Amino acid sequence: MPSPIIVREPARATGADVELLRIRDGAREDARDLVAVEEPLEIRLNGWRWTVTMRTPGDDADLVVGLLASEGVIMHAGEVEALLFTRHPEEPDLANVADATLGRPLAELQARLGRHQVLTTSSCGLCGKSTVEALLQRRQALPPGPVVEAATLAALPERLATAQPVFRATGGLHAAALFDTAGTLLAAREDVGRHNATDKVLGWRLRAGEAARGAAILLVSGRASFEIVQKAMVAGIPIVVAVSAPSSLAVTLAREARMTLVGFVRGGSLNVYAGPERVAASRPDGDDAAADPLEFISRIVRDALDRTGAKISLRDWQALERGERERLIILAGEVAAAGSAGTNEAGSSFAAYLRERILARTGHAPRPLGDPKKKDTP
Repeated sequence: MPSPIIVREPARATGADVELLRIRDGAREDARDLVAVEEPLEIRLNGWRWTVTMRTPGDDADLVVGLLASEGVIMHAGEVEALLFTRHPEEPDLANVADATLGRPLAELQARLGRHQVLTTSSCGLCGKSTVEALLQRRQALPPGPVVEAATLAALPERLATAQPVFRATGGLHAAALFDTAGTLLAAREDVGRHNATDKVLGWRLRAGEAARGAAILLVSGRASFEIVQKAMVAGIPIVVAVSAPSSLAVTLAREARMTLVGFVRGGSLNVYAGPERVAASRPDGDDAAADPLEFISRIVRDALDRTGAKISLRDWQALERGERERLIILAGEVAAAGSAGTNEAGSSFAAYLRERILARTGHAPRPLGDPKKKDTP
């Protein structure tokens, strides 16, 4: 079968040059870096708008034909008679519309695909700039703050690794996690898709309510795409950290939304692509919070411990399974929501579950406040 006639296929993207702040072992320096280009591509069938997908420009004809085949629209390349790449009037420098001419009537295509259109992997804008502007029209840019120490951000991937049991077993999953400004892990989720893992952890945030208070940092195990930053923006999370690199459109959105975007977090080094005002090379108050090992226990849990007169060690906390820690965070949120009545029913539920799980995992019960050396036994 003949291949389609290709008209004005976009050139391959070589990368976008961006300014950044590089922090390495506490030292800050201005730098530049090349990031992968990410732009939307609208795909039309016989002039009918079918879907918008994010991609790196280059080999777009292969992308369109491959996607049509994957979605069952065509069986072979010869069904695409022509493929015309055109430009959107709002950004004429981007060839971001691909119109595939198929040898079937439009009514037949719409009847077949109208209820099964491919979901877009981003917002429904037609070009990079328009996509960001449309999103910002619906959502306000984030307010200033908070400020987080660079060393805290650099330590997040290692803390996430301890909450990835399926990845340790299979080596084949992405992860996303929420942290507070002290670097305390609030929740982590795994999935074969990076975006799914992000949706899972943001869904936990909505369901957890008060227990998710203080969530300010989203960490993803791979790269930061436009969609990852978009999800964080909609959720009101000001800081996005990626183990790998961001895309060009992710950087653009983060800057326009006044978010902080950090990438290449490895060892004591990281790159700040947007919002460097939220990243401090040293702790703003000068205190060495790392000297307090209990900073790794969620703040809301520590508050509930104080309210219920209980005390646990960092080793006790780490002995719990992830689901048990998350359950305690939720119960602690209920204690906080109860206010002055938090030592009644909500406090009793928290204390009972805490005692049960700590006893099961360590062989001893939580210690009472004011008696730091004594370990209760059942």
